[in-house]
Amino acid sequence: MHHLKGNRFRLRSLMAYIFLVFIGFYLPGHAEVWGAGWKYLEKDDEGIWSYDSENIECLANNIIRVLAKKIYARKGVTAAVEKYGKDYMNLDHVLTVWEIHCSQKKFRLVSSIFYSKDNSIIQGYDDEKERYFAPEDIPGDSYIELLHKKICR
Repeated sequence: MHHLKGNRFRLRSLMAYIFLVFIGFYLPGHAEVWGAGWKYLEKDDEGIWSYDSENIECLANNIIRVLAKKIYARKGVTAAVEKYGKDYMNLDHVLTVWEIHCSQKKFRLVSSIFYSKDNSIIQGYDDEKERYFAPEDIPGDSYIELLHKKICR
């Protein structure tokens, strides 16, 4: 993925922002207690990915939108600080909306909001209107590939 720069990726859509903030405050902090809609996807040294299986949006042309959440482990926080700067020192989790192009095996980042341990927003990106991110091939052996397999049936 491209390196994200704060000025190029301001939140453009107030509704998407409000939705993700609401989801971020509404959901408890651990995948095991999120309830029936949140499904475990993958755990690696950087954290745990889950996705909201009950709120998957089907768009035209076999494109699906899904909300995912990553809870960061210490190694993931360290990597985020190295990549994005010291503002990420208290990183806890990120809520991300992905578009998965099922038949083409492509994906696109729609929006993401990074949260600190006190649930305040560190940074948010919304690509709904600007469409900076073009669909990319889904990398093999990635959590995006796992997500594709789970939701594209």
